[in-house]
Amino acid sequence: MTAVEVITSVERRRRWSRDEKLRIVAESARPGRTASQVAREHRIAPGQLFTWRRQLLSEAIESGVAGDGFVPVEIGRERSAALHAPTGAGDRAIEIRLPNGVVIGVGNAVEVEPLRRVLTALAGR
Repeated sequence: MTAVEVITSVERRRRWSRDEKLRIVAESARPGRTASQVAREHRIAPGQLFTWRRQLLSEAIESGVAGDGFVPVEIGRERSAALHAPTGAGDRAIEIRLPNGVVIGVGNAVEVEPLRRVLTALAGR
């Protein structure tokens, strides 16, 4: 005799509002958080979270929010000692702090293209 499984109810798909998606995506971008952690807490698949990220980024680009590709720069009032500490290639001229907490010190002799590739990789693009 063959066993048969009977499904008695149908689970409906959940509908997420744009605001809910934005909130969840923003939560996954916080320092110390991973996409898997956030997805698990909201009972969604990590792939769904990555899809929402791509969709929201594409919306921002289409609406012109991304602008010219530059990010806002904040100039601090106090000078960091790390900016003036000697490194192997000379003093650091710029300290770049990414939203995920990564700090990059860039010297005067940095080449633009390798720096762009590093920043692009760290941004997850």
